[in-house]
Amino acid sequence: MTVQAGPSTAETLPDHIVRRYRDQGFVHVPNVLSEDEVAAFRAASDELLRKETPTIWGADEAEAQVHYIEEAWLKSDTLRGLALHPRLIGLARRLAGGPLRLYSSDVLVKKPREALPTLVHDDEAGLPLANLSRTLTAWVALVDVPVERGCLSYVPGSHLRPDSDRQIRMESFADYRPMEEVWPDFPWRPRVSVPLRAGDVAFHHFRTVHMAGPNTTDVPRMAHGVIYADEEATYQPGVQDQYLTHFQPGQRLGGEKFPPVG
Repeated sequence: MTVQAGPSTAETLPDHIVRRYRDQGFVHVPNVLSEDEVAAFRAASDELLRKETPTIWGADEAEAQVHYIEEAWLKSDTLRGLALHPRLIGLARRLAGGPLRLYSSDVLVKKPREALPTLVHDDEAGLPLANLSRTLTAWVALVDVPVERGCLSYVPGSHLRPDSDRQIRMESFADYRPMEEVWPDFPWRPRVSVPLRAGDVAFHHFRTVHMAGPNTTDVPRMAHGVIYADEEATYQPGVQDQYLTHFQPGQRLGGEKFPPVG
């Protein structure tokens, strides 16, 4: 579902769009960032990519789906401004319906003519967190992302499926199971592709099943994935928990690396 008109702020987001997000598990909000902001955030992302070798999402370079840099907001003052952008936070808080804290902010690049499709997944299994219900991802486009460039596709309402059809937790990426194995009804569920213009944001619930196609264009797909977790989120040992090892299992997140927002 796309918001069609008006400035993209929490104050002007219609109630029916919020309801649609909670029913469908995703929403497309255009024009969250201005052209100048997009240019600044893209330049800062390019600079970070020059300074740091990205991590590969995939077994190796030949099987890479996405190249990413974790914790981007802690490595760039400009990108800190993106993760803590008042419009982004305001929209996330309104859609979630409760207090949140910043959990992570990653630069996401899908290389042109090289990157494979992004596997079908939801974000729940890869989060080493518990006490979640409102957690969501803001997927911020920093270039135009048509279907051919690997925009995200979502399975409407998939965040509401029962626990029996969810892979709730992974100890490592080796634990990943194909979605059709976890959720036998998945192959028969419709998917909705959400192409974005630079500056648009797609928000999705952490349990919403999503995927992305390859980038068949000549332009790198560049975006930021910003995860806002429930303010009451606690540490639960699991995959990608290297930034949480100073917390005890069950301990509530906090401190400068996981600030409350909104």
